[in-house]
Amino acid sequence: MNMTIPGAVVKDVRASLPRHKTLKYGRRKLTDIRSAALHHSATLSGSPEAFARYHVGTNGWPGIAYHFVVQKDGTIYWCNDPEVISYHVGNSNRHALGICLVGDFRKQKPTPSQIEAANRLIQHLQVQIPTMKQVLGHYEYPGYAWKNCPAFLMGTFRTNYSQFLQKTLGKVDKPKQVPVAISLNDSLLSVTGFLQEGISMLPVRAVANAAGGKVEWIAATQDVRVNGKDLNEKIVEGSAYAPAREMAAALCLQAEWDGKTQTVKLRGCVT
Repeated sequence: MNMTIPGAVVKDVRASLPRHKTLKYGRRKLTDIRSAALHHSATLSGSPEAFARYHVGTNGWPGIAYHFVVQKDGTIYWCNDPEVISYHVGNSNRHALGICLVGDFRKQKPTPSQIEAANRLIQHLQVQIPTMKQVLGHYEYPGYAWKNCPAFLMGTFRTNYSQFLQKTLGKVDKPKQVPVAISLNDSLLSVTGFLQEGISMLPVRAVANAAGGKVEWIAATQDVRVNGKDLNEKIVEGSAYAPAREMAAALCLQAEWDGKTQTVKLRGCVT
């Protein structure tokens, strides 16, 4: 996985952290990852090495619990492969990736550098792992409502992260776009999509509105749904785009590609 993050310092410490002599964490596919789990270390200071020693030596775990640790100065430490199923959110471990911000946020606040680094890290990971749509606090996972971790309001964090995405995603991750036309039952729409790596991406709201579909924006999870179906969308300059075939399936349409005219043709019954 590429971990070069514009505007952030990332240090790869995966090979140097303490590990259990015999125990090993299980592994998963990247597509198994559904959420990023935010933690605080509950210590005024600390390091990946110190956390790993505690998790291995005291807890008897195979290795450090977190995939990433974010220091107060904004430095991001890469501690586990994303495919590693580490121990940090109980029965949800298989589908969650752990990010720990150093600090005890019952007594102090995350630094602006930490929040910015966490935002950049999550943004990067969501591009690398499209299935990781949710950003949740430790206490939001099943069985952990009692746990004051990460000890700050996740609703506020997600709102600020959403604003961060609106400002940066189009600039940082703007894809190379080849415009494509869109027709619905042989009538050209007034909007266009684009080709990205051979996949036709269509503007979600415009196409859904034209076809009579229902669009939902789930701010808490940064998720777009059409007629209740999740999409592997990309946010480009504040607008959501999704693969043509996913859009067609959600709208009960058929999608065809006309290479001569660079047009995505959507056909079927429009409600």
